[in-house]
Amino acid sequence: MVDDNKFKALVNKYVELSDQIAEVGAELVALRKKKDAMGELVMQVMQQGDIQVLELTEQGGKLIRRESKRTEALKKEHILDELMLLTGNDATRAQASLEKIYNKRTLVVKDALSRKR
Repeated sequence: MVDDNKFKALVNKYVELSDQIAEVGAELVALRKKKDAMGELVMQVMQQGDIQVLELTEQGGKLIRRESKRTEALKKEHILDELMLLTGNDATRAQASLEKIYNKRTLVVKDALSRKR
């Protein structure tokens, strides 16, 4: 077992490190907010200038504008509209309704920045 003085010192160091982590975490949140705000502006300029890749001569590497795509989640009202059309257990009609539901999904396109070294 650790003696009382060593234990107190250990606890004090632990608390000190915990406080430092909290401070750094708060600074990190602030830095991320700044970076995100600047990133929006950089993204706008790159979009307006139709710039896909920006060479970073001073820092080295590249800033790449890429596009991420995802399909929006199914909307409950779309599903209900199509299911209301079903009258019975006809597999053909059920499949047709299912296809209609999936065809109503919206494709979402979003630009993103990434840095490559």
